[in-house]
Amino acid sequence: MKKIIIFTIAILSLFISCKDDKTVFDIELPATSVLSVQSRWSVINSTHLRLRERPDINSKAITTLWKGYILEVVSQGSKKEILEDEEGYWYQVKYGGLQGWVFGAYLKFFETRDAAERSSREIKG
Repeated sequence: MKKIIIFTIAILSLFISCKDDKTVFDIELPATSVLSVQSRWSVINSTHLRLRERPDINSKAITTLWKGYILEVVSQGSKKEILEDEEGYWYQVKYGGLQGWVFGAYLKFFETRDAAERSSREIKG
C-alpha cells in the first residue's frame, strides 16, 4: 500500500510541476501491473534455469540459476507457452541484484519468503 501512495504522490508532483509544460512521459509498465501483483517468491525445482533478458527462449541468457535458489517474482507474462513439453508463463524475477525472465514451469511458488526458504532447504537436502 505504501508503494501505491508513494507512486501516486510522485505522479501528482510531476503533474503539478509540469502543468504548463507540454512534455509527454512514456512509462513502460511490466507485463502484469505491479499494482495488482502481491510480492511472491519462488524456488527453482529443476537442476538449473537460465535467467534471460526477455521472456523468450531465444533471448540472451544473463546467468544460470541453480536448483533451490530463491527468486522474488516481479511480474508474470501475459500468455502461457509450451517449452520442452512443459506449459507455463514467463516470470520476471529478481535474484542477487540481477533482474530478468525465467520460465515458470520449473518454479515452485510461495506467498512468503519464509515458506520459500523452508522449501529451498528441503530441495537442497
